[in-house]
Amino acid sequence: MLESPTPTGASAAAEHPASATPPHGPHPAGLRERKKEQTRLRIIEVGLNLCDTQGFDATTIEQIANAADISPRTINRYFESKEDIVLGPVVDFGAAIAETLRGMPVTGNELQSLREAFLQVVDRASADNATGPVTFRRFQQMRRIMRGSSAVSVRSIDHAEAKNAPIAGVLAERLGTQPDALPVRMILGVWQLVGQLGMECQEVAFDDDDLESAAQASRAAFTSTFDEFLRICCADRG
Repeated sequence: MLESPTPTGASAAAEHPASATPPHGPHPAGLRERKKEQTRLRIIEVGLNLCDTQGFDATTIEQIANAADISPRTINRYFESKEDIVLGPVVDFGAAIAETLRGMPVTGNELQSLREAFLQVVDRASADNATGPVTFRRFQQMRRIMRGSSAVSVRSIDHAEAKNAPIAGVLAERLGTQPDALPVRMILGVWQLVGQLGMECQEVAFDDDDLESAAQASRAAFTSTFDEFLRICCADRG
């Protein structure tokens, strides 16, 4: 699934690396911000393509810069490391979920609302014409690179916190509390665990060259894992 490799809460949201955070939210305020975001996404796209094709260790910042038609110094203004380039989609995914969740009605069941926001983002990301920061194909590339590089896998733990930060903020708004409050952390922790388990169950299908098949398998894995969690943990046993 489109999840980070380890379940995490929102308690360390304020400590995530600055390089992991997009320069702005989903709606750029002006031309300068749009150009910065275009450059950032171009670096991620080129970095993923090169690392996926020739291997993470064999790919250099200089190669990424040359393919993106920018200088290595420009890349360093956007990302602290090569690992951060590969993991860029993680933070973009969190921002997309937060934005989707913010626009949903408050029903009193935030875990269910988060589930729906997540699935809406997955559906948009897996569409044939998907563009912008979040596409299913980029996540497929990122997962393949992570499996072949322990450095990327370790760094992804920090990015999980960065991804959760905007979601925690929106959950806090909807619950009338703070991002590090226990209810927020519990909801995020459960959602993260369900996503991770679902992804582990469908790891092979996730890499299917058929984008639609891979996306549907991942969606089904998440929903079935979520439903099983509800059946086991939330059933009325009175």
